[in-house]
Amino acid sequence: MTNINGFFEFFMSRKEEIGKLLFQHMEITLFAVGLAILIGVPIGLLICRNEKVARSILFIVGIFQTIPSLAFFGFIIPILGIGLKPAIFVLFLYGLLPIVTNTYIGIKNIDKSILEAGTGMGMSTWDIVRRIEFPLAFPVIMGGIKISTVTNIGTATIAALIGAGGLGEAIFRGISVNNNYLILCGAIPAALLAIVANYILGNVEKALKPLESASQKEERKKGVLISKGAGVLLFVFLIFMGVSKFKDMGKETLVIGHKNYTEQRILGQMYGLLLKDKTDYNIEIVELGGGRIPFEALKNNDIDMYPEYTGTIYSGILKESGLSDSDLVYNYVKKKMNKKFDLALLDKLKFSNTYAFILKPEVAEKYGIKNISDLTDVSDKLLLGGDSEFYEREDGLVGLEKTYGINFKNKIHMDTGLVFMAVNSNKVDIAVAYSTDGGINKYKLTIVNDDKSFFPPYNIVPVVRNNFKNKNPKLIEIMNTFSGKITEDEMQRMNYLVTEENMREEDVAREFLQSKGYIK
Repeated sequence: MTNINGFFEFFMSRKEEIGKLLFQHMEITLFAVGLAILIGVPIGLLICRNEKVARSILFIVGIFQTIPSLAFFGFIIPILGIGLKPAIFVLFLYGLLPIVTNTYIGIKNIDKSILEAGTGMGMSTWDIVRRIEFPLAFPVIMGGIKISTVTNIGTATIAALIGAGGLGEAIFRGISVNNNYLILCGAIPAALLAIVANYILGNVEKALKPLESASQKEERKKGVLISKGAGVLLFVFLIFMGVSKFKDMGKETLVIGHKNYTEQRILGQMYGLLLKDKTDYNIEIVELGGGRIPFEALKNNDIDMYPEYTGTIYSGILKESGLSDSDLVYNYVKKKMNKKFDLALLDKLKFSNTYAFILKPEVAEKYGIKNISDLTDVSDKLLLGGDSEFYEREDGLVGLEKTYGINFKNKIHMDTGLVFMAVNSNKVDIAVAYSTDGGINKYKLTIVNDDKSFFPPYNIVPVVRNNFKNKNPKLIEIMNTFSGKITEDEMQRMNYLVTEENMREEDVAREFLQSKGYIK
């Protein structure tokens, strides 16, 4: 009961945030399914005239269903960028198969004698489609629409990784900070939304079926009533959606992107709150995936600014190595990013958040591990935990294996927010974290010294496009407010408040900014 009460209290404390994410989730699904209906139903009607074409089309739309949704979202970013547009496009492709298939099946199952009667009465092909085929097949088509809608509600959670928002944002944030309540705040509304959609569309389907018995007549009445209610709710939702879109039309919008883990969320909120306090712009903060996604979004004009790490730019984007001095790395990447990508790096912050191997003190003592070099002879006995991005990067495990000659017994892929619990509960022997993570102090874990200075410095630096910088000198001055400021201890404390005290990133950022006098 305590857990239920705890969840309810947590949910109520986040109700506005969850309501916003639910609204976004419904918006994504509605547009995607609506587009799938507008295109899928006509395709289904057309392919009924040619079996060869039908097989080809059904095969093609079936291929979309076989592509893993996360990979699909990744493929589409270089083409359509990030946000609502690519999310709707991917979900539209996922929603096509059940709608096209059910339209095709619904028409093919119509008694041929009925169609022949229509032809005998002098009906044109269009009249037969409009007056006979479509009405008789519509209950079956509704079945396809129902499947498409329910499936897309679930798949839409992944759209959060490309900045489209939705309930997936709460789920991924909950996983990142190991907060089950936050995960449930995203998962439960998504599940309920799917159940409600399934119920409503199921009753619409019943309302459209031909009557065969008295009981079906009652079902139809119920279905018609629910359909009307659903229509009213949809109309109200569309009005609210329109109002929300036009509310900030008078203001110019600044879009701030950030990656999908705690520190980046806090930094995104800090820059957003600062700009909101100092300017009249409408500020939109967009959560993106990790890796190069924010970088690509900035190049594609999908966002105006995002905080990046100098070491990530140096090793991950520019594919360079060799420098270890903070100022040298900063000056080098600033020059290269300007020349190669027409991007401007603003002033760097004081703290550096580098990668760090962490383990329990007793494990370090057992194997005699103080430096990463000490892992050379014992790594084949250790189970490593870390995020997938680290395993694939040259400034991550790939380069470490070459530099230190280490080869772990096995590698477990997990979110960075889960590694502390995994180490503390002995699920893994050693893990990769960030030096400013709050979990290091909470669990009293040991950091392994990078004795060969493999990792470059990872100072935070705001990145913008050069044309944006040249047009907005006042905004650039505001964005440079944190120049040379914010220490590792301050950042670690903010991370701790989110991951261990379950505070919202926005509240932590606001508290810090107000305490330092940056905002009112």
